[in-house]
Amino acid sequence: MDGIITPEAVVLEVETAGVSSRMFAGLLDLLIQMGIVIFGLMVLGATQVVGSDSSLRTASAVLITIALMVYPVVLETLWRGRTIGKRALGLRAVTLEGAPLRLRHATLRMMGGLVDRLLPPIGVTGTLMVLGTRRHQRVGDLLAGTIVVRDPDRTALPQAVWFPVPQGMEQYAASIDPTSMTDEQYTVIRSFLMRNRELSADARYAVAADLAERVARRIRHDWTPAVHPEAFLLCVVARYQRRNFPTYQPPAWSARN
Repeated sequence: MDGIITPEAVVLEVETAGVSSRMFAGLLDLLIQMGIVIFGLMVLGATQVVGSDSSLRTASAVLITIALMVYPVVLETLWRGRTIGKRALGLRAVTLEGAPLRLRHATLRMMGGLVDRLLPPIGVTGTLMVLGTRRHQRVGDLLAGTIVVRDPDRTALPQAVWFPVPQGMEQYAASIDPTSMTDEQYTVIRSFLMRNRELSADARYAVAADLAERVARRIRHDWTPAVHPEAFLLCVVARYQRRNFPTYQPPAWSARN
């Protein structure tokens, strides 16, 4: 499992694809690419377009280029990070922020894929990269800033919320530096703020105070119980979101909730 962070600073837990699933998806795509080359040569032969060894070599080179380069770029761009092989295995390539792939991402992934597949020993480079990187990224993923995950369309994603600074506490919130807070700590605080109404009043205050003390130590902020712990936590997560995504404009409904 790994995490990607949306522009609303929601950490989405996703399962990155491992070596075996990516290998089978890649083999299926390779079979399809070989089929494109063979079918293309058969059509050219049947129409007698290819009449000499030189023209045959030229046609083969063109078809191989289409199969190796155009096929993954076109499909990953149009199918939002999927090829036929990835779709069959329930995989999808996304950016590190969880966004769909664009043409430039797909192109960079294809260029890195040539290195993964063709650099001797063939195929081993990509396998070693997937095994040796924290997010199971091959060369193409590192170039494009992408990861391959189990298709997020098949999983329920958490609700995105843009937390407001409590009214009247804008100056206090501005004094908070959330730089050292981790994604995991943000996720815990977010979960508490989303579900605190399910707790009794005493338990709610106790959990909020404990979280406030922990995060205050982490970010080296001089928090005291004079500031309500939930108000402090709201200031912290609001500052965290605005620091990580300073240009993001939340929907009007999200700012009111």
